[in-house]
Amino acid sequence: MLRGFTKKKINSYTLGEQLKKMRSDGRITLYEVSRETKIPVKYLVMIEEGDYEKLPPDVYVKGFLKSYADYLGIDHQKLIALYLRDKDIKNNLEKNGQKKQAPKKFRVPRFVITPKIVTAAIALVVAASGFYYLYREIGQFAALPRLVITEPNGDTSIEGNSIIVSGFTDQDAKLTINDQPIMVKENGEFQENILLQEGMNSINISAVNRFGKTATRTLNISSNYKKPAIAFEEGEGSGGQVSGEQTEKKEGVEVAVRIDSVPTWLSVESDGSLIYSGTMLPGAVQSFRGEKEIRITSGKANRTFVRVNGKDEKVLAENPGIIRDVVFGPND
Repeated sequence: MLRGFTKKKINSYTLGEQLKKMRSDGRITLYEVSRETKIPVKYLVMIEEGDYEKLPPDVYVKGFLKSYADYLGIDHQKLIALYLRDKDIKNNLEKNGQKKQAPKKFRVPRFVITPKIVTAAIALVVAASGFYYLYREIGQFAALPRLVITEPNGDTSIEGNSIIVSGFTDQDAKLTINDQPIMVKENGEFQENILLQEGMNSINISAVNRFGKTATRTLNISSNYKKPAIAFEEGEGSGGQVSGEQTEKKEGVEVAVRIDSVPTWLSVESDGSLIYSGTMLPGAVQSFRGEKEIRITSGKANRTFVRVNGKDEKVLAENPGIIRDVVFGPND
């Protein structure tokens, strides 16, 4: 469940209006909702815009709404009731708005269509459709999902501590990089900013299609990045000392972030502007500066360690899940 949300009473708006308002109040994007609930963005947009006729069958939509409600911290039964109510109203309006078609003039066909011809034509169409469906399903079941990495071009060595991993896969594939879910666009493209640790980094990319077939790629990226003076010493835990001499304190706020044990998704804002959003690998360290504040959101709070303005290291939060908008200022 999303931290910071409580049980809320749902007002008499449409389902889409309710969801948009709750996302706006929590400053949550559709991509963040999709990342945490595994619901494709296109379905989230259809639900919020009321395009119910484009959604999959109700059994899947109800599952989407339950996951969405659990993420927002509200009663999923109320969301499902709103969905069914809105869908019923929309269907009634569409039926009432239909115009009666003028009767068509009868024309004598040039050839006589007998019941036998109609039956044979229907049987032929059904048989052809069945063979095509079976052929397509068997082909998809046997095939692995596409997984093409366009950047970087194979194993490489870089001077910095971050790299963009991008490519494309099947539209309905579930993509992960080092076990972290990654957003896939409707055309199958994906892109993620990875923060590396010094030395050799192994980046494992995996795509799983709806039949459970998995395609994987592994990139070995060597980083020659040297940690700054404010960074953490290797293997250091909570309360460790600054590596090297204490640097002179600068104006504003500086937060050094270190990730422990498992890859973690991170979002960082400096003075209201997003300056980083991506995945940090275990052992990776990155410093962020701001004039007034640094705001951090982490997908694994208890695996995220921070050092604020050169002081002792501390864990971002004890919560093993997501924590949002932890703010640090010059006086912290």
